[in-house]
Amino acid sequence: MNLDFHTLTSTRNLPKLDFTEKNGEDPLGIDHFYHYELEMYMQSNLSKVWVIETGRKIIAYFTVSMSAIELQKLDKLNEKVRGTTPKRYPSMLLGRMGVDKKYRGNGIGNSICSFCRGLAIDISEKVACRYLILQTTADKIPFYKKCGFKQSSEKPYKNLYWMYSRII
Repeated sequence: MNLDFHTLTSTRNLPKLDFTEKNGEDPLGIDHFYHYELEMYMQSNLSKVWVIETGRKIIAYFTVSMSAIELQKLDKLNEKVRGTTPKRYPSMLLGRMGVDKKYRGNGIGNSICSFCRGLAIDISEKVACRYLILQTTADKIPFYKKCGFKQSSEKPYKNLYWMYSRII
């Protein structure tokens, strides 16, 4: 499947897609965000919204923004910078990621994670960025581990777990 990545510049004519889970639930608010909040986040510059197309048809989306991850969320032995003791490290947040139900199981989520890692590396050449981070539910942790993320040792908050991937 050939995938094209584009930043979204207008919410006009967005297709009606279904980002809910198999059971119809939306625990991370991915479907709700796409249908009700996406435009406000774009207009307020809270996140850059990217869409993934195949054959000029939108099949997925994700959001990214600059953030930071606290030292206590990282593996302190392997992730601490010698010679300094910052409390937070600059990061790019993969905020929302949704693949339409009809297209799941085709490696699109993995492609999004790889694209975001590359985007974070590009950003780090101009603005300090050390990690790609995200929050997810327990059932999605194995997927993100396969994509190269580590799970934070910090306890979850509201059933959301922090995950991170060092990019430099």
